[in-house]
Amino acid sequence: MLASMDDRLGDRVPGAAAWNVASGSAQNVVQAGVVEGGVHFHSAGHAPVKLPYWSGSFPPLADKIQERDVTKALTGVLDSGDTVVLSSDSVVVSGMGGVGKTQVARYYAERVWKSGAADLVAWVTATSREAIISGYARLATELTGIEDPEPELGAQRLLAWLASTSVRWLIVLDDLQRPDDLRDLWPPNTSTGQIVVTTRRRDSALRGHDRRMIDVGVFTPDEANAYLRAKLADEPSLLEGASELAEELGYLPLALAQVSAYMQDRALSCAEYQRRLTSRRHQLASLLPEPQSLPDQHHATVAATWSLSVELANELRPAGLAQPLLEVASLLDANGIPRLVFATEAIANLLTTTVGREIDTDQASDGLGCLHRLSLITLDPSSVSQEVRIHALVQRATRENFTHQQHELTARAAADALRT
Repeated sequence: MLASMDDRLGDRVPGAAAWNVASGSAQNVVQAGVVEGGVHFHSAGHAPVKLPYWSGSFPPLADKIQERDVTKALTGVLDSGDTVVLSSDSVVVSGMGGVGKTQVARYYAERVWKSGAADLVAWVTATSREAIISGYARLATELTGIEDPEPELGAQRLLAWLASTSVRWLIVLDDLQRPDDLRDLWPPNTSTGQIVVTTRRRDSALRGHDRRMIDVGVFTPDEANAYLRAKLADEPSLLEGASELAEELGYLPLALAQVSAYMQDRALSCAEYQRRLTSRRHQLASLLPEPQSLPDQHHATVAATWSLSVELANELRPAGLAQPLLEVASLLDANGIPRLVFATEAIANLLTTTVGREIDTDQASDGLGCLHRLSLITLDPSSVSQEVRIHALVQRATRENFTHQQHELTARAAADALRT
């Protein structure tokens, strides 16, 4: 038949009826009768791909990647033997920049694919709503052979296909920046599909609806030491002081990857690198590889990787408070700061001066939530004296961007807040 209804999207929708017509030739299509609503024409550009199918621009697995404890939590759906049982849940993999969320999801996707547990494994970049829609439309074309005239139509075609198919599928949505970018674009929860979303966000909007959140932290000490031993295996003389350096770097995966590359390029031992790191003569940025020498196709150094998170946190209400609050936290104890310190007149006055509008103590306290939602700090209400925690490298990177005046004003406000 020359013109046919799309089985999944061609149904009449009350109030906005539309027919979807797919055509594979240049011949005319004649429709008898009355069609309500819009008419969408699709061209069949090529035959649908054959399953099983691996789709998308998957990042490469990092050098010397290992199965982490958090990876085991994600791959906990593994049954005995090599069979993977996909659940109908969505899994949101959250954590601060640099902890390896993308690699955890990439490792998991590899396991699912190699085990034969999914007929379709697809990677979609989720850095913007436009990127998600574009990725969905491309995948819809690959699966159906039909190229929609508008990406939004292709995205809806994909969602309908996922909802109705008996094909076992895994969709990875990598690096979601804003929860609202997935509004009306969450893949459906089905008995044959699974969704993994990686994000720095911790917003409540990402929870519920059969979604589980897995918080990705830094390496364990054993994982960090195993990683350094593997990376420096060909140059064992560089391993001197490995455990101490891993601790100094706060076991952050991104830092360990970039620092090990820096050491190898300069034949520095872990002990010698740590000496430089703790010297006030060196800034963190000067002890990392040049942008063109970053390992594992990293796009930014560890010193710069949190800048986007800070920008996003600063946009959240109360706007503009995330940056100065992070600066205050960078001068205090990384292992734990009472939240009440930030809800003092001293900090409120500092924020008022910084953002140029009146800020009260409630707003100052609320601003910490913006940092928490972007995983720049961790709020732990169970410990009043250590309710606010921050990674030591985030502190250092923040301090190294201070102007002299900023440092003086922030240090004075932090000292006054501690005396309150």
